[in-house]
Amino acid sequence: MILLGVDLGGRRVGFAISDEEERLAVPSGFASVRNRGEALAAVIAKAEAEEAGLLVIGYPLNMDGRPGPKAREAEEFRDRLAEAGREAVLWDERLTTVEAARFLEAAGVDRRRRRSRIDAHAAQCLLESFLGRRRRDR
Repeated sequence: MILLGVDLGGRRVGFAISDEEERLAVPSGFASVRNRGEALAAVIAKAEAEEAGLLVIGYPLNMDGRPGPKAREAEEFRDRLAEAGREAVLWDERLTTVEAARFLEAAGVDRRRRRSRIDAHAAQCLLESFLGRRRRDR
């Protein structure tokens, strides 16, 4: 099954997709959004375009592991996806943006280009983590 990783941001939503065998995740762009309604529409459109069977939504927990206001927004977003008929799970996204930024910097991507790629790479980090756990649990 193809999985879609989603990194929700205030202005951009990053995407990553898995292969059908769920072995790897690759960045798959981003959508610029102005509000959660636009984000929802963008995620649903991307899921349909990629034929994703499961959406993995970044769950921004506090560093102590407790949910804060942003985590509650992610929970509400997941619930709205369910209402739209899309199966979605929340996955801890702590430090994925930091990891993505380090990767892009190490790859020599200049600061201007990093900005447009970081959300998709954060979604990739999130989805890779989810896929790894899924493989271990099988």
